[in-house]
Amino acid sequence: MPNLSTARKAKLIARTLRNIATRRPITVSFEVTYNCNAHCKHCHLGDYVKEPKLGPEVFGARLQEIKPVVAQISGGEPLIRKDIVDIIAEMRRRDPLAVFVLTTNVDRLDEEKYLRLRAAGMDQFSLSLDYPDERHDEFRKLKGCFAHMQDLIPRLAAHGNDDLVLACVVQSDNYQDLPRIAELAKQWGACVNFSVYTHLRTNNKAYLFNENGNLEKLRGVVDRLLQMQRDGYPIATSEYSLRKMLDFYRTGQEPDCKAGERFFIVTPSNKLAPCGLIPGDYDSQQEMVENFCKTNTCALCFTAIRGNSEKSPKRMLADALRVIRSR
Repeated sequence: MPNLSTARKAKLIARTLRNIATRRPITVSFEVTYNCNAHCKHCHLGDYVKEPKLGPEVFGARLQEIKPVVAQISGGEPLIRKDIVDIIAEMRRRDPLAVFVLTTNVDRLDEEKYLRLRAAGMDQFSLSLDYPDERHDEFRKLKGCFAHMQDLIPRLAAHGNDDLVLACVVQSDNYQDLPRIAELAKQWGACVNFSVYTHLRTNNKAYLFNENGNLEKLRGVVDRLLQMQRDGYPIATSEYSLRKMLDFYRTGQEPDCKAGERFFIVTPSNKLAPCGLIPGDYDSQQEMVENFCKTNTCALCFTAIRGNSEKSPKRMLADALRVIRSR
């Protein structure tokens, strides 16, 4: 959790409870572009996409309308947008309360841009990392990206904002590296969050665990991560979420999806979609609830945005307090 004032935390708790009670979203991902400079093996994006380039005022107005607890600015790669700082500044002007999280592959991030984004209103940076070495570059087709992260992240952490999170998708070919990634997070001055792989983007099931018999080995790695967490390593993922990840990989599904209600997407065209895996072209959440949520039976993912948004209020508070106390 980023450094927030006590007053802002209290207001965020109130908004969380209000949004749950009124069936409004906890997290909304503002996908400001579908274009990306990477070609990640677990993602369907990466090629050039012709799309409208809507201005900061459009995203700001949509944020003001929705009022989520967390506004995730993502893509594609959001730093491809040359006006990304202006987008953040306008969104912050419209909503001083929501927690802003920028999701990036880091390749286009530098210290000067980090400081400009901070000044514009960014609270947290989610920095994608798949492997604790140069395999990361090959996986994302971004030459030199790991070395860039290794140099940049400690320099950003030195500013003391406690706002850097390594985001690692747990897959059948990187699970044994998770403790090393946790060690890097500590070494670099960041924390790390582990999330669940989904095959819905590429239809590649090879990265799933119930396909290749490695689930019991993953269980051992999770036990080791939990011990590292108790020993003070900056692992943001709660035991609850790690155990839920194991359950998902064991069964291959997580029923009762709340896409369109607890979380959803704002597309580069300023339309709403239930999630990043299901196309949508809705003008309002109410339209999405009527035409998608009431008949949604999808259970094939448990991505981070879903897992974090579908927690009970008690669980959200417990996990937030654990992170605060671990500092």
